[in-house]
Amino acid sequence: MPKRKNTSIKDYKLKSGKKRYMFQIYLGTNSNGKPIITRRRGFKSYAEAEAVFNKMSQIKPDSFVKQKQIKVSELRDLWFENYKTQVKESTANKNKQVFDNHVIPDFGNQYIDKITVAELQKWADRKAKQIVKYRDAINEFNALFEYGIRLNYVSENPLKRIIIPKKTSRPRRDTEHNVYTRDELNQFLEVAKDYGLVPYTYFKLLSATGLRKSEALALTWSDINLTAGTLSVNKTLAYGLNGKTIIQPPKSPKSKRILPISDGLKEVLIDYKRKQKIISKELFHTNKGTYLRISKPDQWLKSIYAKDHEEKAEYAKKYNLTEPQPDLRHITVHGFRHTFATLLIAETNVKPKTVQMLLGHENIQMTLDIYTHINKKNTEDAVNALKQLNI
Repeated sequence: MPKRKNTSIKDYKLKSGKKRYMFQIYLGTNSNGKPIITRRRGFKSYAEAEAVFNKMSQIKPDSFVKQKQIKVSELRDLWFENYKTQVKESTANKNKQVFDNHVIPDFGNQYIDKITVAELQKWADRKAKQIVKYRDAINEFNALFEYGIRLNYVSENPLKRIIIPKKTSRPRRDTEHNVYTRDELNQFLEVAKDYGLVPYTYFKLLSATGLRKSEALALTWSDINLTAGTLSVNKTLAYGLNGKTIIQPPKSPKSKRILPISDGLKEVLIDYKRKQKIISKELFHTNKGTYLRISKPDQWLKSIYAKDHEEKAEYAKKYNLTEPQPDLRHITVHGFRHTFATLLIAETNVKPKTVQMLLGHENIQMTLDIYTHINKKNTEDAVNALKQLNI
C-alpha cells in the first residue's frame, strides 16, 4: 500500500467499529480578516477524503461556503421577499405555486448545498412526465440556485449539469378541437340564454370579441361606449398572493386595446344593462357589487353543459326516443376566444395584423399560428372533397 502523505487526514472509528476518515483544512484569511478553517468527516476511505481535501484546497477564502447553512424552503422564502416586489403580483403568485407544487415537496427540507446532480436529474425526468410546463419548474429552481450562489449559501449550481428532458410525455391540450363552428356556437348560445342572462352575455361577449377570460371579467361599464360602439381593454383580473382576486394591467402592452362592437353584441349589452337588478360599475359582478372570481366562467360552462344534457335526456324520455339528440360538444372557456379568431379568419378577408390587434397578441407569430391551423384544416377539407369527387 502506498504511503499516505497528507497528515491532515486522520482515521477514526464509529461506535459500530467501522473506520471513517476526516480532515481539518485551513484555507487562509478572507477579506474581512477572518481565518477560514473547516472540517469534513464521514469518508469511507482515505482516497475519498483526499479527493475532497484536494478540491477544497483550491477554494479561495472569500469563496468558501459553509455546509448545511440553509434549506431550500428557507432560501426560497428569503428570495421571494425580494422577487415579489419586482414583478406583477399575479406573476409572483404563479412562481410561488410552481415552487409549492413542484419543488418544495421534493427538496423543501433539504440543504441547498447537499442536493446532488443525480437527484435533480431524476426530479427533472419525473416532472417531464407529470406536467406539460416542466421547464417552468426547472427554471424557477435554477434561479434559486443562482440566488444561493450570490449569497454564498452554495458554491455551484448543479442544475447546470443535468440533461434537460426534450419534451414532456404528458398529453397536451387538444387545442385543434377546442373551437366551435358557427352552428355549434349558435346552439351553445341558445342553451346559455335559457340558463341565465349573465352567463349568456358573458359568452356572447367572448365569442364576439375574442377577449381573454379575465379581460372580460375585469370590464366596467365605463369601458364600453354603446354610442360609439367600442370596448376598451385596459385591465385584467388575476390571482394575487394568498389566493385573492386582484386587478392589474393587461397581459402585455399589445393587450391594451380598443375594439369595435358588433351590432349583435351591442343589442345584447343594452338588454343586459337594462335588466340588471343590482347597479354596479362592474359588468359582471357578485350580489355585493364586487368582481367575480376568475373560476366563475368555468362553473357557468359546466352548468350550461349539464343543463343541455338534462334537457335532451328528458325530451328523449318524454317521446320514447331510443337515441337522444347529441349533447353540445364541450370546449373550454378559452375555446370561445379561439372560436372568434377561427370564424374571423375563415369567414372574412381580415389580415393577420388586424387579427393581432383584435386579439391583443404580443407578437405576430402567435396570430400566424392560428392562420396555419385554419389553412391546415382547409387543406384537409380539400383532400376529402377531391376523394369524394373521385374524377
